[in-house]
Amino acid sequence: MKTLFGIVAAVTIVLLAAPAYAGIQGRATGKVLDSAGKPVEGVTLTVTTPGLRNFKLSVTTKKDGSYGFIVNDATLLYDVKFEKEGYRPIGLGKQKLSTIEVTTFPNQTMLKTSEAPAGVAGAAPAKQAPPSASEQAAVAYNAAVDLLNAGDKAGAEAKLKEAVAKNPDLPQAWNALATVAYENKEYAQALEYGQKALDLDPTETGLYGIMTDSAEKSGDKTAAAEWRKKYEETHADSPEILYNKGVDAYNKGKMKDAEATLQKVVEAKPDFAMAHYLLGMTSFNLNKKAQAREHLQKYLDLEPNGKEAATVKEILPLTK
Repeated sequence: MKTLFGIVAAVTIVLLAAPAYAGIQGRATGKVLDSAGKPVEGVTLTVTTPGLRNFKLSVTTKKDGSYGFIVNDATLLYDVKFEKEGYRPIGLGKQKLSTIEVTTFPNQTMLKTSEAPAGVAGAAPAKQAPPSASEQAAVAYNAAVDLLNAGDKAGAEAKLKEAVAKNPDLPQAWNALATVAYENKEYAQALEYGQKALDLDPTETGLYGIMTDSAEKSGDKTAAAEWRKKYEETHADSPEILYNKGVDAYNKGKMKDAEATLQKVVEAKPDFAMAHYLLGMTSFNLNKKAQAREHLQKYLDLEPNGKEAATVKEILPLTK
């Protein structure tokens, strides 16, 4: 059978950075009491972490003042804040949860706003110390996350810039800024912000895709190649990288290698239209007509007006 080599050279497919929730779960419990030792119901606990861009958990204390929450990655540090109208807020600061057993926090005593701090009978309520620059940065960052989730990129960008102005050592904020700049097609800024995030935290490897594409679109082929290499090294098993390997094998006429690689791609990502197309073409070259028909038809189902639709329609009758 005549082979059909019509696939262009491999094109790297990059992914935007996404929040990673992988890790070992952690659980925490505790109680909130008033100054008389009675339980306080309806206290809102807000749990955040600078380690996850979109993470914000809220729970409320029960009638007996108890609460509990679960996080998906106990390797991170978490900020826990207690708030209720009419009471002084409490912040626990950075907390590490056990990865083995339930973490039980000490009982928290919430004072009413009219109450004097313990040991100062009759004293006026103490003034709270103004929030530190790092705390202000965290507040701005959390506000940015809320705005991003609501689709307000402009508002989120302003808050992120406020966050890094208050605390330049916040890699998550620089990461988010890089993502927003990339989505706005501001590739030079995406590279600048992404580099700052990676300088602060080299584990932010989800940025490699953005850095690759931003360098490519900025015309810096050398930098793009370097970032692409890093991306491929850290995402070797991703459907996108496997797809590129399948393209390379196909273009070299290594049909069996291409078939094995592309099969992994569609198993991992069933809606990857181009992978179905290329697997269909590979199967056709291997004279596996039923398999070729299955994947070429799947391509049409996913992208009926795709750039390869005309080619597929020409090949399908030959697979019967």
